[in-house]
Amino acid sequence: MKGVSWKSALVVILLGSAVGVALGTFLAVWLPTMKATGTGFVDVFGSAFHGRRYVRILMIGEDDTAIRNKNGRGLSDTLVVVALDTRTKEIRAISIPRDTRVEIPGHGYCKINAAHVFGGPQLTKEVVQNLLGVPIDYYIKTNTRGLRGLVDLVGGVYIKIDKDMHYVDRRGGLYINLKAKPEKQLLNGRQAEGYVRFRHDAFGDSGYKIVDGRKVPTGRIVRQQIFMRALANRILSLPTKRERARVLQRAYERGYIVSDLNLKDWDQLADLIKDFKVEEMKMAVLPGRPGNIGGVSYWLPDFTEARQVVAEMLLFQEPNPTVEVLNGSGVPGAARRIAEKLTEAGYQVTRTDNAPKSDYYQSMIITHKGKTEPVKRLAELVGSDLIIEDGTPSKAADVTVIVGKSQAGQ
Repeated sequence: MKGVSWKSALVVILLGSAVGVALGTFLAVWLPTMKATGTGFVDVFGSAFHGRRYVRILMIGEDDTAIRNKNGRGLSDTLVVVALDTRTKEIRAISIPRDTRVEIPGHGYCKINAAHVFGGPQLTKEVVQNLLGVPIDYYIKTNTRGLRGLVDLVGGVYIKIDKDMHYVDRRGGLYINLKAKPEKQLLNGRQAEGYVRFRHDAFGDSGYKIVDGRKVPTGRIVRQQIFMRALANRILSLPTKRERARVLQRAYERGYIVSDLNLKDWDQLADLIKDFKVEEMKMAVLPGRPGNIGGVSYWLPDFTEARQVVAEMLLFQEPNPTVEVLNGSGVPGAARRIAEKLTEAGYQVTRTDNAPKSDYYQSMIITHKGKTEPVKRLAELVGSDLIIEDGTPSKAADVTVIVGKSQAGQ
């Protein structure tokens, strides 16, 4: 710990816990432990992040395959990109399935988890940037040993197991034997590792189930998010600041993480999470579907949907509204052409049809959600600045586009 302040140590330990879960722990524990710093919010981020409003941190959870490789690097079992809005103090995150198909420089198309074996955290960060189309400022890496150790240091975590989980990998030293119960169970480090690493069911890393007619994410990545909150709540349950600091001191001394963050910059971040609630943290999974290419199973990203998720979660843009496109020009195919253009831009078009009349000259955008930035961008794509606000809710879509003659030929 020589030369490193306890404030810095606490933050980095919590941010760096395995599978991206320590971010939630950091958010929950940092303030109760270091609240008395009295640092101003503007001063904090002016120095810590070079004046950037948005900061993105890649969380890398390395698996145990490093011992099999001469370079000592294992696969990235988990990748989570965490975004911080330094002005509003919002924090959001996207989980990237380990089987996501990407192009790795110098190695062709592979699963994204191989990037860490080929080039460590720096190459992994480069590949993630290329995949998502946004810059990544920092990385924090840990491994399964770090996850187990931190969980055991806090005396375990309480999680409800909603299904039996059994899996044995003797070569990898992974033994999972968890039984479903109606109440929460106290899991030790080994059991918690099994909970977040289990993927041997119909859902795998990232699947969906239908609940009340809606697609709801499920699978290993969702369990990681549950674990994040459980770990944060567990550390918060320690009765005193001294006990929390003692736990984190031991975690730091045992070397559970590596990072390119500058430790001294973390000393002033207390204000960030003053009013933050772990359970309200927005999290998403990179949209896509499972697929097979050349006999290899992958997670194949849906780049159209991913653009919208990335914009909302990592760029803090408002989500695009749903759109219906009606042809009011009398020109055949005009609504379809505009609908295709909007779909390519990441908008969800719920239907195309004819408008009640066909003598519109200028296209009209009728919004039931106000003149938000996504609505203004939509108007630019359509080529019309005629935006009409209608506060009456619509079941058909958030926005109705009526295509006029002036835009029909575009």
